[in-house]
Amino acid sequence: MNSKKWLITFICSIALLLGCLALFNALVDPFGVFGDPIFDWYSYNVTQNPRVAKVAYIDRNHERFDSFIIGASGASAFPVDMLNAHFDANFFNMFMYGADMLDVEQTVQYLIDNFTVDNLVLSIYIDHAIYFNTESCRLSMNMHVNAAGGSRLSFYGRYLIMNPQYSITKIRSFFNRTYLPQPFNVFDMTTGAYDKRARAAEPIGCMEAYLEAYPVFANYPPGRRVMWEMDNAINSIKSIRDMAAAADVNFLVIFAPVYHEHFTRFYDHEVTDFFVRLADVVEFWDFSISSVSFEPRYFYDATHFRTDVGTMALSRVFRDARAYIPENFGVFVTSENVLEHVSGLFDVTATDPALYTAEIPILMYHHITDNVLSDMDVTQETFYAHMRALYENGFTAITLRQLVEFVDYGTPLPTQPVVITFDDGYLSVYQYAFPILQQFGMTATSFVIGSAVGTSYYGDTDHPTIPKFCYDQALTMAGVMSIQSHSYDMHQWAPFETGRARENILMWDDENEAEYIAILRDDHMRIKNAIYAALGEAVFAVAFPHGIYDTRSQAVLQSMGVRVTLGTRWGNNTVIKGLPQSLLSLRRFTIPDHMSTDALIELIQQ
Repeated sequence: MNSKKWLITFICSIALLLGCLALFNALVDPFGVFGDPIFDWYSYNVTQNPRVAKVAYIDRNHERFDSFIIGASGASAFPVDMLNAHFDANFFNMFMYGADMLDVEQTVQYLIDNFTVDNLVLSIYIDHAIYFNTESCRLSMNMHVNAAGGSRLSFYGRYLIMNPQYSITKIRSFFNRTYLPQPFNVFDMTTGAYDKRARAAEPIGCMEAYLEAYPVFANYPPGRRVMWEMDNAINSIKSIRDMAAAADVNFLVIFAPVYHEHFTRFYDHEVTDFFVRLADVVEFWDFSISSVSFEPRYFYDATHFRTDVGTMALSRVFRDARAYIPENFGVFVTSENVLEHVSGLFDVTATDPALYTAEIPILMYHHITDNVLSDMDVTQETFYAHMRALYENGFTAITLRQLVEFVDYGTPLPTQPVVITFDDGYLSVYQYAFPILQQFGMTATSFVIGSAVGTSYYGDTDHPTIPKFCYDQALTMAGVMSIQSHSYDMHQWAPFETGRARENILMWDDENEAEYIAILRDDHMRIKNAIYAALGEAVFAVAFPHGIYDTRSQAVLQSMGVRVTLGTRWGNNTVIKGLPQSLLSLRRFTIPDHMSTDALIELIQQ
């Protein structure tokens, strides 16, 4: 082969390889720029680069939305459903992690120029005065050409001939998807926000455990922050305001909350200047620093706050009088009040936790019997003595519904609250505990196994078990004993099962996840429907069989309306106003027959 033919062959080979690479990348499309023709998996694409993939997603789905919220990743915490309800709109969350105000300005321009936009919510946070026009990676942090302009050939070309490892990783990830989000798909494309089901299912009541899980709050890094880009940020906000006004778009600006130690890293005079200049451009709701900023459990890190905080903020904006909102959380700032407002920001201090938290001991009993065989049994005399001791020492038994109302609405609790629970629904609870509770004006919750209600035998077998009370007896206890779920039939006993026993709500190692979730959903729906049909009582609480659960099972139950979950771990509980997560995985004290009344009182006062 002569040199000319060799050169032509070489060039053709390179062209063929580049063509194959381009076709492969276009078909797999890990950044979603080519319509993702095979996978249609935008939760993955957006995770790789929300600046690019969200624009591509809106190009394909713009008819579904007429309103947008936009900003950096903190904007994800403002619930789209609340915005939809208030504005009677269809919002999509266009937030981009690490977004500076140029990213936001360009994206707003793209939206207004190309689609009908009725409402625009702009989320600003204090760091927007630090960064501007940053692009650390031309694949994962750049803007879409439709929003930023520039060479379309250069833009699409870089995604066609990029490293094929990006596409290979997407293919592998596709076959490793699970019910809960994983690092490669952290977005919910029905809203555009982060998929926070896993984080929303984590227990947060114990401060020590929380600081261990989120160590930034235990040892916040030092260092000052300078607002280098204040001028550019203000100019972009002004441009966004003008675009909204020209297009007759309803425009709302929210200054997002940050953790207090982050706020103190800024110079006071720069903060003042930023707020004053911002107020000259737009009126805005300010949630930047308040008592909320001093409670780490409201945050994931310095600038990312829980959706529950976003809910409180929108409740303030929309004047929801029922919702719990701290008094100093949220001020509507104008050019007239900005100086007075910002001068007060530097004096905000922590609120006494006693004003927004409650320490709740939960007692766990099972069977009341004269034949005490384990720590799960107590005699009638012991139970009477325990209830009398609680009464005489000023404790008030509260319901789980009261806990929910404390968290959701800030409804006050008595000074010494205690929750009394019974697992399994034994007949002895009706026979002995119920009249004793009545005598001392106590209330309690019984977690029943749906398949065992009213039975004396195990399932369909002839194996006798400790008798359980029936629904008619439960009706008799109404007002004293709430009936909630201990699962319908996921608390099985292996020796009496002919097949494999499901002894708790966890998925088996060899079980298909989708099938398991269907089983768990069906089980919960069965007990939920049975209790409501028999008693008219809504099931909102689940005591995990054997106290065993995982994030997946908790998230599935939450998706079905479960607000309170309880385990069997020993310890007290801290519930927090405005944080429904503090009602998850509640700890309980197993109360044995040998526990004296003095020991009981000392236990729950610790």
